Amino acid sequence: MMPMTELNTLTAVADPPAAQDLKGRTDWLIARYLKNARDDDFQEFLTEILQVGADGSLLPLAVRDPLNGETLGMQVIGDSGDGKSVMIERNLSAVPSLALMTDGTSGNYIHITVAPEATIKSLASDILVKTGYTRLSERTKAHEAWWIVRHRLKLLGVALLWIDEGHHLLRGGTGRDSAGALQALKNLLQGEGAVAVILSGVPQLEDRIASDPETFRRYRLRQRLQRVLVGGADMQRLRRFIEVCCNKLDLLPPDDPFFAERIVFSQKAGLGRSIAFAKATIRRALVNGRSAVTLDDARRTWLLQGGMDGEPTPFDSGAWPDLRKLLEHRG
Repeated sequence: MMPMTELNTLTAVADPPAAQDLKGRTDWLIARYLKNARDDDFQEFLTEILQVGADGSLLPLAVRDPLNGETLGMQVIGDSGDGKSVMIERNLSAVPSLALMTDGTSGNYIHITVAPEATIKSLASDILVKTGYTRLSERTKAHEAWWIVRHRLKLLGVALLWIDEGHHLLRGGTGRDSAGALQALKNLLQGEGAVAVILSGVPQLEDRIASDPETFRRYRLRQRLQRVLVGGADMQRLRRFIEVCCNKLDLLPPDDPFFAERIVFSQKAGLGRSIAFAKATIRRALVNGRSAVTLDDARRTWLLQGGMDGEPTPFDSGAWPDLRKLLEHRG
């Protein structure tokens, strides 16, 4: 997979492969990353949970409370498809002092994605596998598994643990131990083996963390991903993103001054989803050998992604302000 490449200004973006290399050009498009204010906010949050060196650079060491030795956790909250994981991954990979640990390879931070069916014991087992530890036996109890996790994190010098899709771990229901999960998350920030923790997930994650005051206090740092506002900076960035991608791929940009607004409306103002939709629409024009990206390309992308045929769409022809009023009225 190609690394995500920042797209900020036209002159800063590398050229895509030659026109005859269609796969290379689509790969180039998929790899574009739109830098935005969320990145700066996330980097600021990192300075709260990781130590900062004399030169201002982040160190692979968790910030500790000098009185009790506890570290800090943070939450990154956003709707599904809002780009949380991409943003976090990009920003952590950009920190020179941080190295991702996978399957026992050397590194000082771990990324784990919680499966919908995960339990606190299976999560501990998955973390241990990332450190190169063999999977736990069925007889191992959950509290024993987490003791081993903390021991391994300390032994290997892990400074940061990123738990993605954390809301899955805290679901209720038969066989679920949400209270035990909250305790495990709290314990990660306590004792000699404590690490800095990033929890990312949908808004229900924040609600479930807040149900336990002790855990909530330790994960009080929260970055909530905001929606794209009409006329806001992110809308301007998205408009520029579309123009730059089209220009680089020798495509005429959409002949509609409200094209970015139509996309944002269609994606319920989610920035991550809007970027993905824009890429899919540009890719459609590219693959079909068109010379320009049109409303029809976007309309077809909309339908392929589940939009209802035969009903008004955000990409119908006509004045967007009037069409938007119609769509809002229809709900």
